[in-house]
Amino acid sequence: MSVHKLEAPAHAPLAPLCKPGTRDTLLDRLCEVAHAVPDAVAVHTEDGAVTFDQLLHRTYASARKIAQLAGDDPRPIAVEAASTSESIATMLAVMASGHALVPLDSNLPANRADRIVESAAALRLERADLATTQDSAMPLPSLTGSRTALIAYTSGSTGAAKGVLLSHRMCLTKAYEVSSALGLSSRDRVGNALPVSFGAGLNTLFAGILSGATVYCTDPRTVLPTTLTEWIERSSLTTLHCSPSLVRSFRGGAGESPSDAIVPLPDNAVPSLRVVTTYGEALHSRDVIGFRSALGSGATFVNWYATTEAGGVAYGEYRSDHPLPSGFLTATTLPKGKIVDVVDPAGTLAPAGVAGEIRVSAECLSDGYLGLPDLTESRFASDGPLMRYATGDLGRFDETGQLHLLGRADDAVKIRGYLVEPAEVEAAIRGLDGVRDVAIVPRSTDDEPHLDAFFVSDTRDSAYVRARIQDQLPTWMVPRNITRTHTIERNERGKVDRQRLPEQGADLESATVTEAPRGATEMWIANIVHDALRDEVDGIDDIGSTTDFTAMGATSLALTRISVGVARAFHIVLSAEELVGAMSVRRLASIVDTKLASIDNNSARSRAESIAVPLRTAGALTPLFVVAGGGVPAVGLAALARRLDPDRPVYVIQAKGMDTRALPDRTIRAAARTYVREITRIQPTGPYLLAGHSLGGWIALEMAHQLRAGGGSVARLTLLDPRLYRHLLDRFPGGSSLEAAPAGVGAAASPKITVATRVGIAARVVTAGIARYSTTERWLAFAAIGSLALRFHRPKPWNGPVSVIVTAENTDDRRSWAAIATGDLSITHVDGRHVDMVREPVAEDVARILDHELRRATEGIIH
Repeated sequence: MSVHKLEAPAHAPLAPLCKPGTRDTLLDRLCEVAHAVPDAVAVHTEDGAVTFDQLLHRTYASARKIAQLAGDDPRPIAVEAASTSESIATMLAVMASGHALVPLDSNLPANRADRIVESAAALRLERADLATTQDSAMPLPSLTGSRTALIAYTSGSTGAAKGVLLSHRMCLTKAYEVSSALGLSSRDRVGNALPVSFGAGLNTLFAGILSGATVYCTDPRTVLPTTLTEWIERSSLTTLHCSPSLVRSFRGGAGESPSDAIVPLPDNAVPSLRVVTTYGEALHSRDVIGFRSALGSGATFVNWYATTEAGGVAYGEYRSDHPLPSGFLTATTLPKGKIVDVVDPAGTLAPAGVAGEIRVSAECLSDGYLGLPDLTESRFASDGPLMRYATGDLGRFDETGQLHLLGRADDAVKIRGYLVEPAEVEAAIRGLDGVRDVAIVPRSTDDEPHLDAFFVSDTRDSAYVRARIQDQLPTWMVPRNITRTHTIERNERGKVDRQRLPEQGADLESATVTEAPRGATEMWIANIVHDALRDEVDGIDDIGSTTDFTAMGATSLALTRISVGVARAFHIVLSAEELVGAMSVRRLASIVDTKLASIDNNSARSRAESIAVPLRTAGALTPLFVVAGGGVPAVGLAALARRLDPDRPVYVIQAKGMDTRALPDRTIRAAARTYVREITRIQPTGPYLLAGHSLGGWIALEMAHQLRAGGGSVARLTLLDPRLYRHLLDRFPGGSSLEAAPAGVGAAASPKITVATRVGIAARVVTAGIARYSTTERWLAFAAIGSLALRFHRPKPWNGPVSVIVTAENTDDRRSWAAIATGDLSITHVDGRHVDMVREPVAEDVARILDHELRRATEGIIH
């Protein structure tokens, strides 16, 4: 069924995105694109890929459901904005239904999201509302370019967020500006590393799909730069859209070279990436150099200066074959159809070199602020056929016509790309019980802007204030330093005298002794936090259990590292909202322990299934049995299992006593006997496919011997980076003259612990499997048991088919591995560390190699 009338032949060539007219809408253009390239992929996200045809039909199907749910209620509709195809289709559906969209960041504190919904007088639409609503044939309204499509909320100077009204034509205009400036087309693969709840992220999405390009979306707050690098290469992105802080995160030490240098590119250049566009804050030349050096990319950089109200204001293009100027990069080019002036307080044009307020004139701008007529009148004015907008940003044109940004005319500051009004933060703190006075001061450290807060209270301390506002404000609005003081001095005009504010850290309760982490979970997390902060914060030494991460100077990148580090170490899913609500080692450890205890309580496995854990039972291929490393639960190999051929059953073997009360096996041979008994229960006859990661590799080798001794056969043994320690290699014939794994490299990611805690873990080793300890302590105890068992183990050579997959932290010397595998031997090297082999993104490469070897080994075998 057609969803839109189009006077064009089927699959007509797609015309470029053009400057929109007064009646043009986003949905008109989406229909045009879907008609021209229906089978092309429109959006690729973490929940899969959708074509333009699928996106269009999902949009209109959901739009009719929304129209049915809303009835005659014309109010805006608020939905959660996430980087998923489902969320994107829902946002488009709201617009197609004729309602104004109010996107809500999925990481917003609940009460702030509630205030935005209340301010917009919006209906709140949940995912379940659409899922439980039957398909509808409800007619949709005819839309024009003047209809409000989007209400975008930004930080407000009145102490509350303000809603910017954007028409369909304005949304389309903003997309056109990006598309025309970058030359986007259906041949492009657009990398959107910006939250789609962020104005630039949503505009990047629109610019890409309305140009016919495939848009790859990821939320930069949930991934590390190393993962993003792999994402860029794997997706063959042609353009990358992100914040300057994300560019900075790639820099490492490479950005210390002179800023006017032309960086020589290494051989591993990313040939597809032609443009990197940054938004939200100033871009420094050293960050560009660092990015180009780290990725080996010759991409042109575009620093895009824009506002929610006016769209693009100016941008600068910096090619890799031209020297970069020193310092922050300027904007030299105006988007098509824009006039940009710098004016003095009287509205008179300022001469070159003189600072003033940046003013933008264009045919199409925002329609003002929702419910704020005075603010709208003060910022917007008409000038014949054009509209004018006073940005509130300071700038100056130099003699060559380049625009230099000089900050905000008011006190607003951009933090992590978000415009933050200190007054809104002040209002949140002033609203707390017991707080008598507040001052918020924008500051900058190493080009990283942040807020410092000072407050007066007789009954509340800094920890209380921080905990309360973290429930009200997003992370980028929480001050880095929160200082309690006796008084806040003001001048004769009632303004805060910033010169007389106390020094950072001169808090009334600063003499309080920081409590050290206690227990295995807190110490493990403290090490993760230390590793996340050490490259960004000078002087990080001991991490207190109750010290707030923001107070330590944690940036958004550091918080992402903490989140990813915790998720990897403890095999749990940690949402950004959970991290924001637990911004100290102790609070985060409490969440981790609670999650792990819940997993333990809900596993409800039988005694047998607590050893051979089925991660996939369906499939016609020969099952694969993978032995986990020492102290690693079966769930730790879930990422690898997901990447393997979906037609192959996968069982992960974990230590006896990990999940249920049972005496653990304390030698490699005893563990192998237990595991052989379990796998033959599942698969009574061979040939068997065995694999083992780390310590599990040595156990799998012993299992192969025991299966053969019992009359069974092993089609393939795969060793996933078992450490070829010197003492083990020496026990093989001729092994003492062969190359072992580098000493002291690639140790497992376990915490540095105190002597007292080490003694406690030693005691738990004795009673492991019988007494029930916390999950973290149990893992550490079983890791210690495995380490002791391997120390005294004497492995035997195996003459069957063997595949060895190693990292750089192990040896790949063929002679060394041939001492262990004397038959058919293949050795493959993968990037990444030893502990990353069974985690994304390395797990994808390992699975690909493993699938190839298993197919080769089992050709002709039928089960």
